[in-house]
Amino acid sequence: MNTNESQLSANPVAVIGGLLGLLPFWGLAFAELWATGDWVVSALAHLVNYAALILAFVGAIWWGIALNAPQGLVGLASRGFLFGWSLLPCLLAWFLLTLDRQMALIGFAALLVLQLLLDFIFLWRVQLIARWFWQLRVVLTVGAAPALLFAGVF
Repeated sequence: MNTNESQLSANPVAVIGGLLGLLPFWGLAFAELWATGDWVVSALAHLVNYAALILAFVGAIWWGIALNAPQGLVGLASRGFLFGWSLLPCLLAWFLLTLDRQMALIGFAALLVLQLLLDFIFLWRVQLIARWFWQLRVVLTVGAAPALLFAGVF
């Protein structure tokens, strides 16, 4: 990874935007506490759709990394893997949208955790992402996955 200052320092827009992105997870997950009837059903439907968008977004990060990773850090086979995996979260999210709401929410939580694990193995360990970005990914996954589980189980 290029070690220039812009990659070593956290980008405040990315950090604030990411943290604000947790609000819909928890606000919609707690819909049953503040809403009734159709509002709850609507809130959980929005949560499923939001989770699908976020999972697709997180997968697309791999596409960007595959495009920009220095050749010395990523061989052709690894670059192909990065491109290939970048497509799977979107396809898996699309599949989860076909399931009942509770199963989809649990599935989205599991896939966000799986994506974090793969980020650790294939991006963080080989230094394709900056420390601040890895830390942000951990915080966002630890913030989002429990909200999805809560909404899916309760």
